[in-house]
Amino acid sequence: MTLAAVLQAPRRLELLTRPTPVARRGEAVVRIAATAVCHTDLEIYTGRHPGVRLPVVMGHEATGVVEAVGDGVARVQPGQAVLLNPIIACGACDSCARGHGNLCRNAGLFGREMDGSLAEHVVLPESYLYPLPAHVPLAAATLIETLATVRHAQERARIAPGESVVVLGQGVAGLLHTQLAKLSGACPVVAVSRSPWKLELARRRNADRVVNSAHEDAIAAVREATAGRGADVVVDAAGDPALIAPAIEMLAPGGRLLVYGISHRPVPDFTTFPLYFKELTLYGSRALTPGDFAPAIDLVASGAVDVDGFITASYPLERVAAAFEEYERSADSVLRLVIAPHE
Repeated sequence: MTLAAVLQAPRRLELLTRPTPVARRGEAVVRIAATAVCHTDLEIYTGRHPGVRLPVVMGHEATGVVEAVGDGVARVQPGQAVLLNPIIACGACDSCARGHGNLCRNAGLFGREMDGSLAEHVVLPESYLYPLPAHVPLAAATLIETLATVRHAQERARIAPGESVVVLGQGVAGLLHTQLAKLSGACPVVAVSRSPWKLELARRRNADRVVNSAHEDAIAAVREATAGRGADVVVDAAGDPALIAPAIEMLAPGGRLLVYGISHRPVPDFTTFPLYFKELTLYGSRALTPGDFAPAIDLVASGAVDVDGFITASYPLERVAAAFEEYERSADSVLRLVIAPHE
């Protein structure tokens, strides 16, 4: 038998005993080592995220160790540390046929449309598992899934060396966007946040300019940092619809806006005129593709991307309800909480 944290209703988590999953042909059973809890999980927990099928086991940013494999499995083996791909695609629709499984018409997210990783064990097809280098701690490796989504987004925006980049919001995704933009050769990279401690993390990760938008005019600061030209790329990593208008104002003529942060709320007072007048390009970005995993793993394994300090606190599975209660109370002071079933 195995334990799983089941969300029965908004804000009602129950720890239940279930049969340990069995690997069928092409599948592997993974003993979960760590699951990072992100803002999407908090939205599911509070009932604010649409499309959730309750009851459900949440969790999608996870690592573990392969415990058993079914017939025909060759990619992973028992005892191997792995990272999970949480985007479960059908493999048969037109998007999947084009290699865009992240846009699958029938896709589900682990921990939203189907049971996820806040459990002791999961079972997945081997194609959804990515071996991890032995020297990468499994708790820290949970951040690689987010990095893969950041890489996917920046590949779409095609950030080039010497371009100026502004990153709005310096949570985990924003800090990763800041680092990846620097690695792409962007200069200057301007990190914007209302949180001094997050801006300090951005500064340590080589942001060229940090802007505390609670006390500074962020638009003016971007203009100053770019010698009045405006930014080539603005990344919205905050997901606040109120930031879209100032983001557009920050952009130079011909600039690109990368909307990475997720919101279900409408954008206030939006007009398409600036898109026309400055001939701007707007990019959306959804999740990741399998091709984003290997580069993201390499970036963390090599130390090129620093995820140290991103885990705010760690909880055993038995205290998962307390973890979510703490997250909801103190969301602004949390980067990632980690649930470690066997801690």
